[in-house]
Amino acid sequence: MDVILLGIGGMMPMPGRPLASALLRHEGRSTLFDCGEGTQVPLKAGSLGVAHLERIALTHLHADHVTGIPGLLMLVAQGGPRRPLGIVGSDDVCAYVRQTQALLKFHMPYPLAFQSLDPAGGSFRDAHGTLSWQPLEHRVPTVGFRYEEAPRPGAFSVERAEALGIPPGPLRAALQRGESIVVDGRRVASADVVGPPRPGRCVAYVTDTRPCAGAQALLDGCDVAIVEGMFRAHHADQAREKGHLTAVEAATLAAEAGVGRALLTHVSPRYDDAELVLLEREAQAVCPTVELGRPLERIPVPLR
Repeated sequence: MDVILLGIGGMMPMPGRPLASALLRHEGRSTLFDCGEGTQVPLKAGSLGVAHLERIALTHLHADHVTGIPGLLMLVAQGGPRRPLGIVGSDDVCAYVRQTQALLKFHMPYPLAFQSLDPAGGSFRDAHGTLSWQPLEHRVPTVGFRYEEAPRPGAFSVERAEALGIPPGPLRAALQRGESIVVDGRRVASADVVGPPRPGRCVAYVTDTRPCAGAQALLDGCDVAIVEGMFRAHHADQAREKGHLTAVEAATLAAEAGVGRALLTHVSPRYDDAELVLLEREAQAVCPTVELGRPLERIPVPLR
């Protein structure tokens, strides 16, 4: 599992600073979080491709988070027929995607699978993991996302297997799958050699919000979190007025939630690169595991 930030900008794309978006890759499948203007460009620059794109999860209906959708859908169409592509978002976000496709009348040789989100929060699960969402506090209805890998099997004890006389091969594989076996007339249960299930890894995507319960729930105990840090501390009044976080507030949320590594995104276009260094320092003074995100940096999500 890894995460690639496609951009860290807020409001508008800037030279060298694409709009905030992130690609989560897991088990050969990808989820794209947000798709503002020009999201195709870093996808192309990073040679990331869209063949394994499973769904696009959209936080809210503001232009810097959705206006890249038409171009991306046309890019995906260039690959020809494929499995359905999920569009995950609120009712108004799903309506925007439908209406844009109808107005532009571009051809898509694949279906879209819309998943309209309950604004109160929820989740859906498949064999690989669970995507959940919670409402955030912004000027328009907004959600944040959390992806949790399915629990992994417990650790297999070679020493215990050898002590029980279980030879390498199919019998050990059966035990790892949770099955019981018979060896020399003795029944051996999986729990005799396999430890308890281990929790899966977790990634959160939280942007365009004030500090709130939904943000805290999404960040709780995450291995990697992508969190808005739009303003420096001396612009805290504007952050409150516009429904955004300062970098210090983002770092405080990450520290309280016990996040393993937090990456700041959705930074204001008013700050040049020198000021972004200061923004990062403000956050790190609160929580040393917070850092400014770097576009196209690959962030591995470590096994626990």
